[in-house]
This record gives sequence, structure tokens and C-alpha cells, in this order.
Amino acid sequence: MKAFLSAAVIAIVLGFAAHYVLNQNYQQPSHAVFTTEGARVSDPGSNLIGD
Repeated sequence: MKAFLSAAVIAIVLGFAAHYVLNQNYQQPSHAVFTTEGARVSDPGSNLIGD
């Protein structure tokens, strides 16, 4: 039972660590990622439908 609980705790800790690292270092906004020569996606705040 101790091995199962320690494995569960380690899995949770690794999950939170991966979440933190991936969010801080590897994610970019979609308007920055999906910019190609054929289609330019601007900042989402400037192309929303009227107020």
C-alpha cells in the first residue's frame, strides 16, 4: 500500500511540474503560432465583432 501511495503522490507532483514547465516555456498564443505567408492572424483583441 505504501508503494501505491508513493507512486500516486509522485505522479501528481510530476503532473504539476510538467504543467508549470509547459505553460511557462512552450505555449504561445494562437495568433503567434498560426502565422504563415498565406494567412495572417492578428492580435485577437483587434478583430472581434463590434461592441
